[in-house]
Amino acid sequence: MQNLTQHVPVPRPAYSQARENLVKAIPPKLLCLLGCGGVDCRYEGPQCWKANQQVIRGVFSSWVTDDIIAMARPSKTLIEKFNIIEQFQRMNIRSIINMQVPGEHAHCGPPLDPRSGFTYSPQIFMENDIYFYNFGMPDFGVSSLVGIIDGVKVLAFAVGEGRVAVHCHAGLGRTGVLIACYLIYTVRLSPSEAVQYVRIKRPRSIQTRAQISQVFDFARLLGTQLVQYPDLTLRHGAPVTLQHHLNRQALLLHGQEARTLRYTPKVVYLLCVRLFCLALGIPAAPDINAELEKRSALRVLSRTVRETLVSKQYLPLLREHHQMPRMGSGSVSSWDEPLGFLERKRDLLLDKRCYSDSDLSKMADVEMSPYSAPIFGNEGSWCAQDVIGLDLTPFSSKTAPLSPDLIKKNHPHPCNMPPSSHSAKRSKCTVKKTLSKYSSNIELCRTSHDAGSTSAARVIAKAMAHQGPPGEAVLQRSSLLQEELNSSECGWALMVTESDPHVLTCLLWTWLEKLKDPVLSADDIANLCCAGNDNKPLGVLRKSQRHTIYCLLTCVSTVTRLCPHREDAVLQRLIQALTKKTQEDIGSFASLVKILRSNLRKTFHNSYLTWAWRHNATL
Repeated sequence: MQNLTQHVPVPRPAYSQARENLVKAIPPKLLCLLGCGGVDCRYEGPQCWKANQQVIRGVFSSWVTDDIIAMARPSKTLIEKFNIIEQFQRMNIRSIINMQVPGEHAHCGPPLDPRSGFTYSPQIFMENDIYFYNFGMPDFGVSSLVGIIDGVKVLAFAVGEGRVAVHCHAGLGRTGVLIACYLIYTVRLSPSEAVQYVRIKRPRSIQTRAQISQVFDFARLLGTQLVQYPDLTLRHGAPVTLQHHLNRQALLLHGQEARTLRYTPKVVYLLCVRLFCLALGIPAAPDINAELEKRSALRVLSRTVRETLVSKQYLPLLREHHQMPRMGSGSVSSWDEPLGFLERKRDLLLDKRCYSDSDLSKMADVEMSPYSAPIFGNEGSWCAQDVIGLDLTPFSSKTAPLSPDLIKKNHPHPCNMPPSSHSAKRSKCTVKKTLSKYSSNIELCRTSHDAGSTSAARVIAKAMAHQGPPGEAVLQRSSLLQEELNSSECGWALMVTESDPHVLTCLLWTWLEKLKDPVLSADDIANLCCAGNDNKPLGVLRKSQRHTIYCLLTCVSTVTRLCPHREDAVLQRLIQALTKKTQEDIGSFASLVKILRSNLRKTFHNSYLTWAWRHNATL
């Protein structure tokens, strides 16, 4: 039975077109007097609001999620009178995001602070270890989509640090836009769902036509960036080049993940990590538990949003025996399609079990993290601190520049945070302690791998070396996983918990071969052959090519060291994917095979250093 839900009603603006035009035409001073109340502005104190409209006592404020409060702007007077700093600390509010432009609503409430242009000095919060950010947006207006993306990424980072308070003047229009876009970014809501949910929790939010349009524009932009496997038959757009994919990826990532994957596609990185771990028979990194908790929190938020929309009759109540559809389980090309669009495909996917006795339906309730610790260092040079302290988020390179108004005390922007010195020291000591037990790489190799991991490596090597089209079952499962990756957050979790190496390698080679241009063009191969005698021949390539190839070689070197008789076949299949040439043409690339084989030797030692660290960390 197909379980299709109705469309969530398209939100209507709070103001009529005539009122919006009037607001734009009235001078600011008169607008404050007529619209807000001037010195007695109803948004500048608690007099007009009930106790349940003041989750922060003294300020018109509401919980939108368990971690985000939408509020009217606080003032120095209110901060002192109602001990707002103490309230923030008691409620674990670690960040405040200001959506105002300095100097606005100067005739409402108390005078503005002359230095900041706001009703308070940001220093008040920063001195009390509460991070302050400013993303100015015109009153009743919108900002650029780049500005919204910056704000959403910072909000996502701030939620990871603790609870967050977001405000503009009244905490309705601009504040609602940012929170609605955040819900689209993290939980994959449709724009209609996001606006209606924010309005349920904070009535009269997202007021003008321009603000509603910006939420929809943000969702459409985000949908185009989420595509991992472009396929015209699935309405997911035309294939893109490697650099274009990285540019789109950079728009979505922040924090440590953005730096780690600046020049490496996330999908390639995670597939290589998964194959690497399967070949060595090693578990996930210790910091995976924190990521699992983060994913669990997002699932709780998804359920809360849906239950709220159902309770207000925006969505029909689903039957108990049917699994609740995931947020945004429709085509990314249209974020307001029926939410059950992919439900039948999902049922097929969950029935295709690759775990011996696992029930993949349970995976939907306890969502596995789509991230592993970074195994591969930059430019083939593994660094111990790469493995520790990775704070990865829903979607995985260089980030868009932040608003120049960004201010934060003792904490740089999450896209530019330096590695933890404590983590670096701990990792260095751990690796040194582990390697001291072994006298050589050969002994380390012999000691560290049992028959099980060697057997797994043989299966993986055979799958990676396979020529020709994959089997029907593998092709069907990989196609379904591609669709899941393109349309939902759950796709990453399903991919990195996949245990069939044939499916994983099919996904890896398919992604490389679906690029518009090959990773290595004919000119690139000619340049490599000319630099073949150099110590680092891959240095002639662009960073995106070089890092992607190093990532692939690290995985291949691990597998082929445990199964050396498959090395030539795996290398040929790798070259075929990188160049998008047929098997018959690969014979003419003898120089390229030689170059990649020499780099396999260099990356092998780093792979086992990583294993040593992980093995010691999980004892």
